[in-house]
Amino acid sequence: MYIPKNESKREDWDEVKSWNYKLPNVTPQKSVVYAEIVGEHGEVTTKDSEWIYYIIEGEGEFTINGNRTIVCSGDVISVPPKTKYNYVSKEGIVLKVIMYIDLWDN
Repeated sequence: MYIPKNESKREDWDEVKSWNYKLPNVTPQKSVVYAEIVGEHGEVTTKDSEWIYYIIEGEGEFTINGNRTIVCSGDVISVPPKTKYNYVSKEGIVLKVIMYIDLWDN
C-alpha cells in the first residue's frame, strides 16, 4: 500500500498540525499520523488498542494516568488501551511525532 502526502487528511487545531494516513486494509483499521506540536496537544483517551508514538524531533512530556515521562528525539512511548493522556512540547520547541493508532476517522 502506498499513500502519498496529498492523500492524507490534514487537520490542525491550536498549536497542532497533523496529517492522517488512514490504513483501511489493516485489520483492525489503523492510522499512521504525523504531527507537529508547539505547546499542549490536549487530553484524549485511547480506544481499544495501544497507541504508539515515535519522537522524530524535539523534546516534550507525556502524562499518562498522571505519570509524567520526558521524551526526546529517538524515543518511543506507548499508551495503553482506554487510557487518558496528554502531551506537550518543551517551551519554544516543535515536537514532531509519528503515531500508530486506532483508525482516526477525521
